[in-house]
Amino acid sequence: MGTGPERIMYPELWQPESMEEARKIADNVSPHYQWAAGTTLLRTQWEMGTAPVPKHLISLANIRELNACTTEEEGLRIGALMRLNACAAFERIQTHFPLLSQAIDVISAPSIRNLATLGGNIVSGVGDSIPVLLVYEASLRWMTDTGLTEKKLTEWLEEWRRGQRSADHFLTEIWIPLPEPKPEEESHTVSFFKKIGRREAFTPALVTIAFHGTLNAQGEWSSLAMAAGGGSGTAMRLFQTEKWIRQFPVSRLPLSELMKQVQDEFVTISDVFATDTYRKQAAAGLFASELWKSMRFARYSV
Repeated sequence: MGTGPERIMYPELWQPESMEEARKIADNVSPHYQWAAGTTLLRTQWEMGTAPVPKHLISLANIRELNACTTEEEGLRIGALMRLNACAAFERIQTHFPLLSQAIDVISAPSIRNLATLGGNIVSGVGDSIPVLLVYEASLRWMTDTGLTEKKLTEWLEEWRRGQRSADHFLTEIWIPLPEPKPEEESHTVSFFKKIGRREAFTPALVTIAFHGTLNAQGEWSSLAMAAGGGSGTAMRLFQTEKWIRQFPVSRLPLSELMKQVQDEFVTISDVFATDTYRKQAAAGLFASELWKSMRFARYSV
């Protein structure tokens, strides 16, 4: 005779109302806990069996300061618990960081974006917002057992790749510096975000790329940043390719050589959906296609 269905074990839920309270709870139940916000990704991982269900779940949803978005003279501070749809609709984000709104609009489905948070998308390590935040030079602020600490997104991603990320730390906010103002008649912005997926929403992207740069009146690069990611691989800035591109006025950029530069530098992985070679080629093709459009514009306007 059967013993009946296996009993499902649910975590004990904690709902602190301040970062200090959250830190104390974590210290008391360590190491058998997990931080949570929208939990959209966590629930998927638990159901698929790709991540264990913790004994304790510490929700950060009631900490008001983590839901705020404030504009300062030098940049924008986005609380890690801001819902994705709220971020995409925030006027200052649309005005100063439009690529972030574009990236958010293609993350999962609308109902998921009403629950999922920007911080959750980042700490997943593979979120579609990461390439955009890389080209915007974003930094992350974390609550650690010794207090608040801030580090560049590029630095945190490198720690992620090396397995040095600490699960005890929780993300409190994202800082994006405002670009320095430039005379409109002396500069032209080249900015784009592109994503290739197996379908429109709710599946991991095969490839995501982001590019943000400015051209001076001579068609030379005043600033330039590019990043690529996708799948379960970690996104990265393409610093060497950026340096290589700066050698050329945009109107004379050799696109075939650009594609080779991207493929040589972009480090990604193979999985059941795509090989690393495919991802490299797709990213290179997307960069070349979008920059070709900029070259055409430059021939007529610079």
